[in-house]
Amino acid sequence: MNARKVVLSILDTAVKVVFVVIAVMLISKYSKVAYNYGYRIFNQVPVSSGTGRTVSVTITDSDTGKKIAEKLANAGLITDKNLFVLQEMFSDYHELEAAGTYELSTSMTPEEMIRIMAAPSMTDENGDSSEEAGQ
Repeated sequence: MNARKVVLSILDTAVKVVFVVIAVMLISKYSKVAYNYGYRIFNQVPVSSGTGRTVSVTITDSDTGKKIAEKLANAGLITDKNLFVLQEMFSDYHELEAAGTYELSTSMTPEEMIRIMAAPSMTDENGDSSEEAGQ
């Protein structure tokens, strides 16, 4: 009977150790993924360096950040739609994108693209930008 208790105790300990090791590995792996994703939200890089390729993109009034991200990804201007949605959400231009056709380049960062698409909505009725109007 004592041998059986010893074996069960060893087996129980081994299972707990395996569980802890797996938990630590998963936490480590997904912590790195979360860090890299968070880093890329604020450290934006263009799809290509140099002059890049210019693409025309049309945005409508009904387009959400997700739909805009889909259009930009299909045009080859961004590499990760979900990342772009987060970048737009955390930008100063969140939900300020105006309808229109924009000439965007693969050498632009997502923040630059968002700023260009928000520029028409950043001007008041006199044609002054909201930054100039406050001065």
